[in-house]
Amino acid sequence: MGQDTARQRLIEAGEELYAEAGVGRVRLRELNALAGVRNDSAVHYHFGSQDGLLEAILQTHLYEIGARVDATTAILCTGRDGSPEALRDAIAALAIPFAEKLRDERGRRFIRIVAQVWGRIGDWQQQRFIPSSALAMDLIRRSARGLPAAVLEERMWLITRFVVSSFAARAENQDAVVDGIVLDEFVYDVVGMATAAYFAAPPEGGFWPEKWPAVREG
Repeated sequence: MGQDTARQRLIEAGEELYAEAGVGRVRLRELNALAGVRNDSAVHYHFGSQDGLLEAILQTHLYEIGARVDATTAILCTGRDGSPEALRDAIAALAIPFAEKLRDERGRRFIRIVAQVWGRIGDWQQQRFIPSSALAMDLIRRSARGLPAAVLEERMWLITRFVVSSFAARAENQDAVVDGIVLDEFVYDVVGMATAAYFAAPPEGGFWPEKWPAVREG
């Protein structure tokens, strides 16, 4: 582990255990054992609770990512009019800083944790930790404004989850890479798929193909 303090050791132990076992499935004694702390109340002392430890893990990495998002959104999003190319660049501005975490083990564990908690713990939102991400999200909205508002918001939610989940899948097993696709190619491909998803035809009157069976209820 890195810096040898009880707090830092607990953060790194949390990264490992939450990534491998899953958030909400780790016991305090497991955290303490891996961190090498003897005080049973160490997590409460340093973080208040396991939720506090989880937030500290997120903040540890998102502080670094936030600085990179500031830079990428300034380059790719500032002063842009909405367009398909601008939409793709906005996705890339958000995706690239997260993808850089895939280059080392701690970063890969962080990505796996993020995929578990994205939007599911309290009011955890990307913009809470990375305010500059709002610039990229605004550009996405302006670039896809032909979509009905409800459809656009749902796609933004689902497509963001797709990108994060794709990175987590890559993080889980670095050896399971199809045809040896390198990281830059992988990120470019994920951004391309995410961009294309915004331009799929939205559901409108009479949208259901006649040959499709109806979705069953119950």
